[in-house]
Amino acid sequence: MSHPLSRYKPIADALSLLFQPNVEVVIHNIQEDRVYYIANPVSGRKPGDTSFLKLDSQDLANNDAVIGPYENVGKNGQRIRSVTAILTDEQNRGIGLMCINLDYSIYEPALNLLKGLIRPPQTEQHPEILFQNDWRGQIKFEILSFLETHHLSIETLKPENRKEMMAWLDNKGIFYAKKSIEQIAVILGVSRATAYNDLMSVRKTAKKKIRRLK
Repeated sequence: MSHPLSRYKPIADALSLLFQPNVEVVIHNIQEDRVYYIANPVSGRKPGDTSFLKLDSQDLANNDAVIGPYENVGKNGQRIRSVTAILTDEQNRGIGLMCINLDYSIYEPALNLLKGLIRPPQTEQHPEILFQNDWRGQIKFEILSFLETHHLSIETLKPENRKEMMAWLDNKGIFYAKKSIEQIAVILGVSRATAYNDLMSVRKTAKKKIRRLK
């Protein structure tokens, strides 16, 4: 007997083909918290990978059938615009999510030229239901927020900027996750040791400031 989510695979394929190569479509199995199917897997994910959503049917029942559009961040730090549809079985119970992820960064140069004439569609910043348990997504989103706030890019980061970012992330409580340092190092293109030393340096500096204030 086929899985209830299998009927949504042709829709995922059709969407990815229509917008190829800039759209990835991911079907998440909520019961197993895993990726069930992925069309045009540009993010590097594959079926069977953990979704890190930790949702159930009741969570989905309390939300609209469509979540978003909302901002997301790609594996290389690029801006992603996403929309998510709740998938149901024959009893109309929420069993999965279909996330449609558009690499929006390719349009940004043109949008910057037209910004004075065209107002981009409004998007939700960070839907809590999708990101409350996804610490990897939180890290990427906070890194993007830092870069935008300081008018920087990963390519232009200097060591002092990197330490400022570590302080920013530490203040956001990002480092509660066990492998957060490794994730940040991969995004920034530095070694784990470098990322760890940066974090220890900013924490040491923060402690000295606190002592002086006492």
